[in-house]
Amino acid sequence: MRARTRIAVAVLALPLLTGLASCGEIQEAQQGLQDANQQLQGAQQTLDSAQACLRAINAANFVPNFADPQKAQADAQAKVAELEQLTSATADETLKQNLLDVQESVQQVADGKVDIEAGAEWTSAQLDKYQAVTTTCSRLAE
Repeated sequence: MRARTRIAVAVLALPLLTGLASCGEIQEAQQGLQDANQQLQGAQQTLDSAQACLRAINAANFVPNFADPQKAQADAQAKVAELEQLTSATADETLKQNLLDVQESVQQVADGKVDIEAGAEWTSAQLDKYQAVTTTCSRLAE
């Protein structure tokens, strides 16, 4: 009789034990999905930063044609608008400050404060600002 009782208890307990094992597997699968989701979000943030840096580097690479002052001013005004958008969309404070520096410099051209005589000096200073943007972006990519 005792043997039958033990067998009956074992048979009845088997689905319960199987269910508990399944719960553990479900929890492991859920944890795996959460980990994968976190990795995906991290990859998306890296991609967003890389895209922002690419746009920032392209914008900071601005050098107008000082031989045509009107076109230089018009191009600079368009670049200032682009830089304003990039700056407002940038999360990294260092990159944001770099872009503000570039924007301020380009604004001088847009305002007509930089002419062909001062163009070489402006271009040299602009190159320094461009290098600051690329340095910040290379740091962000690490």
